Amino acid sequence: MNSLVRHTLWLFFICLAIPAAHAQESSRVVLPQTQNFYINAVATLYEQGRFTEALSKLERALEWKSNGPEEIVWLKVMQGVLQAELSQDEALESFKQALALDKDAQLPFQANRRLRKLFEQARDTLGLPADKTLLAQELEQNAAASKTPRSAAPPPRRYGWSLGVRGELDVLEPILTSVQDTEESPSELKFTAALSPAVSLGYNQQKWGGVATVLVQSAPGLRAEGQFHPLTLSWVRPYARLGATAFFAEKDAQGNTVPLGSVGGRAALGVDVQFTSRLSAFADVAYEHFFVTGERYRPQSVLISVGVGLFP
Repeated sequence: MNSLVRHTLWLFFICLAIPAAHAQESSRVVLPQTQNFYINAVATLYEQGRFTEALSKLERALEWKSNGPEEIVWLKVMQGVLQAELSQDEALESFKQALALDKDAQLPFQANRRLRKLFEQARDTLGLPADKTLLAQELEQNAAASKTPRSAAPPPRRYGWSLGVRGELDVLEPILTSVQDTEESPSELKFTAALSPAVSLGYNQQKWGGVATVLVQSAPGLRAEGQFHPLTLSWVRPYARLGATAFFAEKDAQGNTVPLGSVGGRAALGVDVQFTSRLSAFADVAYEHFFVTGERYRPQSVLISVGVGLFP
């Protein structure tokens, strides 16, 4: 490895180490001048995230007979910090005790927003003016947050009635088409793809809903489904449907019209994406099994559907 590569790597690692060291320094607990060795142990355990052990050491530190006023104030502040980290209700009272001893007491490190607000609440309860250092930290963090680009928020999720338009394709090609006798081609049945437009009227709430769909084709179909939404993921909401489909005015292999043709059950899985408060798009895959079916239909179908939904 030549010297240029070595120097470049050293420079790279130094650049990585500087911000890491700065972050570690900014979160390091500031210690008072003390001979109480428990205080150093409390700070070390806190920085390691071992809050329960730190609180146990702090109780021993408070029993140290040579503690001065500065040490007691520091210990009371840290007691409130640890109690807050452990979600204990005594945190506010510990902060108040520290501020009662020294109205200028401060948190011994750059704390998060939750701790700062709790410490300021203790100051307000005692009628003390707001801490200028904490206010400066708050303003600095608010300014940094305002400069951070924000991702677009999803529109409010609409519930109630909606109108849908879709196209669905049967990938199993269930429809058989009769070919007329000719000298070149004898009479036979051939499979053709079934692409059908559909119009639906739906009603949904946060978890449950229902959809009635009309399939627009030579043998019109009517479909009724219940709909379940297990969760909402920002813009996207997955759903599961269970229902039945019936076709009317079908023609059998002899060309006779049957008032009620194929009838079957179906199950579907899909997602819908709401783009605006009035417009959404959806796609799903469904399996249908026909319990009553004519000669021109297979007993099962796999349908892929894509469409849009409009809210009034």
